[in-house]
Amino acid sequence: MDRFQGIVDLPIDGWELIRRDLGYDDAGNPAKTTNPTLILYNRYTGMLRVFVAVGDLLSSYQFAEIKLYFGRTATYKAGTLNRQSALGVALEDTEPSINPGFIAIARYLNGRSKWFVADFPMDYDPCICQFDSRLVVDVSLISQADVKLIGKTTGTLITTAANGGTGTEMDKGIPFIRKVNSTLEAGGKTYDNIDKFTNNLAGENPNKAGALGLFGAELKKGGFLRTGLSALPWIGEAVSLLDFFMGGGKDAGPQPVSLQPMAIDMSTTTTGTITAASLYTTVPFHNPGNRISVSLPENIPFYNEAMGVFSLLRRPTVQTAFSQTLLADRTSRLDFKYRLAEDLSYVINPASGLEVQDFQVALVSEAISPNSYAPSGFTFTESPVVQPTPDANGNPIYNNAYRTGYFDAACIKNRTFTITTSSSPSAANYYRTKSLTLKVILNLRPIGGSSTRQNVLFVARYPVNTVSLGETLPIIPTATCGVLPQADLASIRAVCDGTKYKTAIVLARPSHSDVATTAGIRKQDANQLQAFPNPATGSVRLSYQVLQPGRARLTLSDGLGRLVRTVLDQEQATVGTFETSAGLGGLQAGVYYCTLHTASQHIVKKIVIND
Repeated sequence: MDRFQGIVDLPIDGWELIRRDLGYDDAGNPAKTTNPTLILYNRYTGMLRVFVAVGDLLSSYQFAEIKLYFGRTATYKAGTLNRQSALGVALEDTEPSINPGFIAIARYLNGRSKWFVADFPMDYDPCICQFDSRLVVDVSLISQADVKLIGKTTGTLITTAANGGTGTEMDKGIPFIRKVNSTLEAGGKTYDNIDKFTNNLAGENPNKAGALGLFGAELKKGGFLRTGLSALPWIGEAVSLLDFFMGGGKDAGPQPVSLQPMAIDMSTTTTGTITAASLYTTVPFHNPGNRISVSLPENIPFYNEAMGVFSLLRRPTVQTAFSQTLLADRTSRLDFKYRLAEDLSYVINPASGLEVQDFQVALVSEAISPNSYAPSGFTFTESPVVQPTPDANGNPIYNNAYRTGYFDAACIKNRTFTITTSSSPSAANYYRTKSLTLKVILNLRPIGGSSTRQNVLFVARYPVNTVSLGETLPIIPTATCGVLPQADLASIRAVCDGTKYKTAIVLARPSHSDVATTAGIRKQDANQLQAFPNPATGSVRLSYQVLQPGRARLTLSDGLGRLVRTVLDQEQATVGTFETSAGLGGLQAGVYYCTLHTASQHIVKKIVIND
């Protein structure tokens, strides 16, 4: 693989070691490993990169599912995985009581020296040091994978990730998909090659090929973005198809950049089927930068700073006004006005070594209309040109997204954007907004970087709150343009100490039952893992159900999440109900957690051990 030939994933380009299991310990002594593992992180792009080697040869599988999620033996999660949602998520909007899995699909080649690789973009959580959170990588082998990523704005097919054939789509970009309780939700793709990225997008959107070509050429330069966003006006057009993009940070040296870490989230709906047939291997590790309690040394990351680059602390608020004017033909002219009235509250991860050079924002309106009408104030297309779909009466309806121009984030609140439309669906300027979002572009420069060090481009789109102010928007003081300052320490603490954030990151609520409950662990799952007697002394009997053939593991952890016993580790378990016993000798009295882990189950049972 090119990734292991010394031309990419280098420390000089921001790559840090999180975890390794390559057959030797830190002292160079042999340490048995079944499936060698390497986990890297890029502090410039916020990318977590996972490598897992094929160690156990198994046939009859076509794909591998590499899933990243928060380990359920901990009490808390973090905002680290917020980036995986379809649109950007403000820190205060972290989903409560949800522990979704984010998966990447890789081809399974049944031969040693083959590696699975997956990229996961991380979000920055400035509150991470307050709580103990842990991450887990599961690799499961798949017998069937047919996944389609559908663009939310246009409803058109973006790509087919895998259909069991030998097509080239898997080589154009590795899909990552948000998975909640086996339901596929948002998705996107990651690319390690600039040309693959730009050529694929240009082929699907020829009207933007020119801007994409310029964008691809600029990404290969050592001086990428060092002259600022205003010097490259076509960047907004090039990233108009993307809800999320991050790239740059390479040290080009005397040679042009040919490979580059980047992530593109260009989809918000996922359809299709993934059938996980067998749990292959599990890799736990502490979420870097979190409050680590005493734990197994091999679970502590080598690089232990918070991951992610950018965090929007609070959802932006847009003020709106509406007025109606009756016209001579008995239709009405409708005027909708929008204004961002408050500065964005954001923070850059200091561990990234980056600072803001340019920060621009734009409003995006997703709407329906009987034509491709672009409203005043929102004159740039944020979606491909698509064919209309008929409504219930057979009339053509367009689903498009338009945005305003990009303006300095420090002074955009001085601008009012107006959409003028008609009350009559048959009118040429009929336009109905379905949703309003805010798109941000940040040009980040390395602090103290060399002349050959690239800047980093961050693009994301966030939902907004809207506040109606009647028919007119009041005048507000003029703001000075320039670099919008980051949130101060008091603002960050207000979010971190706030009830909304603290409630959202609670991962397990033992008070709901003696089963650690998350979105993926229901109360009825308690019957799949039972312990008796409980409280126990000396030993405990465990009754467990396996719902899907494949690997099955039973482990016992203490109250801090430390593994104290592996009760069972069966490579090929059959479906059924089974019993086993676990000796408790040598364990102090207290609360422990028994975990049943299979390809389709992750059940946790609380066990009390008496003296």
